[in-house]
Amino acid sequence: MTIHSFVRDVEHLAASCRGVVRLPTDGTEYLEACSGWNVAWTQRPAVLVGATSEGDVVHAVRYAADHDLTVAVQNTGHSVTVPADERTLLIVTGGLDRVFVDPQTQTATVGGGTTWNPVLADAQRQGLAPLLGSAPHVGTVGYSLGGGFGWLARKHGLAVDAVRSMRVVLADGRIVTTSPAEEPELFWAMCGTAGSGLGVVVEMTTALVPVEEVYAGNLFYPLDAAGEVFDRYLDWSGQAPAELTSAFNITAFPALDIVPPPLQGQTFVIVRGCWAGAPGSDADAGPRQLDTWRAWKPPLMDTWTSIPFARAAEISMDPVDPLPAASSGRWLSRLDRIVLDAMVEAVCGGEGPSPILFAEARHAGGAIRRDNPEVSFGARDGDRMLELVGLITDPLADADLEHRFATVWRRLREHLAPLPGYLNFVEGHERVQASRHAFDADTLDRLRAAKRRFDPHDLFRHGIPLAGPG
Repeated sequence: MTIHSFVRDVEHLAASCRGVVRLPTDGTEYLEACSGWNVAWTQRPAVLVGATSEGDVVHAVRYAADHDLTVAVQNTGHSVTVPADERTLLIVTGGLDRVFVDPQTQTATVGGGTTWNPVLADAQRQGLAPLLGSAPHVGTVGYSLGGGFGWLARKHGLAVDAVRSMRVVLADGRIVTTSPAEEPELFWAMCGTAGSGLGVVVEMTTALVPVEEVYAGNLFYPLDAAGEVFDRYLDWSGQAPAELTSAFNITAFPALDIVPPPLQGQTFVIVRGCWAGAPGSDADAGPRQLDTWRAWKPPLMDTWTSIPFARAAEISMDPVDPLPAASSGRWLSRLDRIVLDAMVEAVCGGEGPSPILFAEARHAGGAIRRDNPEVSFGARDGDRMLELVGLITDPLADADLEHRFATVWRRLREHLAPLPGYLNFVEGHERVQASRHAFDADTLDRLRAAKRRFDPHDLFRHGIPLAGPG
């Protein structure tokens, strides 16, 4: 195909789409359209389609198939597995942002490019809450289909288990509705693989839960108290009921303007979490869980209080503005002093300042462990989830982060759960590797069969690898 015919065909594509179509020759407009939240990743596709309708996605997928291009999908751009290149058509789904909350069925139906922010706001007006994560500005679809371990997880389960149905554009351009009752194999395969390796989700319906007010926040302790705080946290969390989802965290707050002044440049040990009791239950149950801490050792700062769940972002205080970041995470079978030492070393050890901002061990169990044969997500037996997050400020920091991540996992190899992989806390090559340890052998074989059925030519090859024998 000549460059002239390619450009002509792109013009036909642009005329067919409601959203924008961009080429590398469009300069700044193209670069801005390609950019995502995590600016450490660079997407440089041959063609970009900013979809605002299902039809745009259908036209884009068919165009890519006709022109021997692969298809990548980006919503917020928090994580990337395989970046789009000159042989790729990138579909940006942010324009698919419709939200409809049905209080009768306690569900939210959202466009494929919706973030949790508007879902949370609309649901809370009905006394309901979605099973979102720590950052409401993350996309609903990728988060849910990758697992979705949020602050309501021990009580209400993972976000992947809340998915009820999806509308998906397949590799042949067809739009199908998939659920446990309709195209159940596609539903099963997408719910656990982050979805984009099998099709483009243009709409998703997810269950909501009756949560209005929670007791949540953070206790800040000095770093030199890490050992005693950790020991108490192990005992406290180990006895906690499912209403409490908590985490032990070590954070080195950077001296940046985005950080509140009292925290800038300081390193803290943090006990954070969220108590979500049933509506009408004992309102003092959550505060009593924390009063034991206050009596034991008063913290430097204490932000635990009753808040509407609409303010859930205040629990983890994740940054909202785009950053060059990297994360790494695994399911652990247990938490002990060896894990603590690895966390402290990752955040505070080595020569010079560490590029790792925080290490956080979340308490799992409870409703997370409920088996769900309708989804492929099966890594549920870990007692804890350990996540590491860092900033990539220069090429040396990138290499240092990769080395520190690898060092932690080598050190904790005897602590890893039988299926340690968790897709939502990894990206790039590490996400590809994690996918091999997120499913058992039978599940991987079944996923490959689904890939051969729904995407036989591997058009969607920018997600985790599903093509192959088996």
